[in-house]
Amino acid sequence: MSTITNEDKLLKLLAVAVVENPRSTIKELAESVGISKATLHRFCGTRENLGIMLAQKAEEALNNIISTAEKDFDDYKDGMSQLIRAHLDNQELLRMTCSPQSSIEDDWSPYLKAIDTFFLKAQKQGAFRIDFSAQVLSELFVSSICGMIDAQRRSRVASSGLPETFEDFFLHGVLNQIETATINI
Repeated sequence: MSTITNEDKLLKLLAVAVVENPRSTIKELAESVGISKATLHRFCGTRENLGIMLAQKAEEALNNIISTAEKDFDDYKDGMSQLIRAHLDNQELLRMTCSPQSSIEDDWSPYLKAIDTFFLKAQKQGAFRIDFSAQVLSELFVSSICGMIDAQRRSRVASSGLPETFEDFFLHGVLNQIETATINI
C-alpha cells in the first residue's frame, strides 16, 4: 500500500477522532486511531498543523466531489452513482467539515453550484423531473446524503449497500411499485 493511501486513511481516521472528541490532545487522538503519540507527532508535528492538514484534505475532498458533479454524463443515473460514491468515499472529511466545532470556513457556494449544475444538466437531458427546480433537487440530495452519513455514524444504517440504497431511494422514491401502478390507473 502506498504512503499516500496510508496518509489518506490516517487523515480520515483522525478527522473522525477530532469530530468525536474535539478537545482531545495529540496523545488522545493518537490512541483513538491506534498509533503512538510519537508516530502522530512525526506525521503532523502539532495539533495546529494537524488541523491545517485536515482542512487541506477536506478541501481536496470537496474539490473531488465538485469535479464529479461538473462532468458531462451521457447517463445521469451513472452520474448519480458517481456523485453518491464521491460523497460516501469522503464522508469522514465531510462530517468533520460540517461539524459545529469545525474551524473550516470555506465558502460552500462552489460545491452547491456544482450540485445545482449537475441536476440542471440532467433535467435538460430529460433524465430528471423538471417540476422541481435544480436547487430543490440539490437541497434534497445534499440534506439526504448528509443525513445518511450521520445515520451511518450513529449506527442507524449499515454502510453495506448504502450507495445502492440511497441511489434507489433518490431516483425512485419510497412508493411501492405495485401501489404506484394502482394509483396511476
